[in-house]
Amino acid sequence: MKKAIFLFSILITLLIAGCNQKDLIHDIDGTWHVQKYAVNGADMTSKFDSAYAGFTWQFSGSANFYQQWNIIGIYTLYSLDTVASINPVTQTLVIDSVITTIARVPTDFGKSVQGNWYLTNGNQFIETIDPVYGTRLYQILDHSKNSLHLLYNNQDYYLSK
Repeated sequence: MKKAIFLFSILITLLIAGCNQKDLIHDIDGTWHVQKYAVNGADMTSKFDSAYAGFTWQFSGSANFYQQWNIIGIYTLYSLDTVASINPVTQTLVIDSVITTIARVPTDFGKSVQGNWYLTNGNQFIETIDPVYGTRLYQILDHSKNSLHLLYNNQDYYLSK
């Protein structure tokens, strides 16, 4: 009888944990934006927004994730303008001057990372695996349907849908 009660209590615990995992996966599923980014508790959101413009992080219930953002770079363009004339005596082309024009052009281009994600350590961590960053372990500090607070090393990600 004691054995049956013990097995029944383990079964109930596993069912409750399974339901909590399904609820957590359902909460995480979707597209997230960085509301706030902090390093060692200091707000670095503006620097994050500058470096990762338009950052989104999409989690799917099928354990896939996709991150995308834009990087804005300043490119220097050079233009050479040649002023030439024809020498009327020799009938040859004479280069009178060369004018160099320099323009600095802001350009953005898209970057992305995709991989797999899993809940680990009793649903307290999100583990991501991708070919760019390898394996990362984000601690879930707080979550709801519309907010997710993750900690990676000394970096806090406050995400919202």
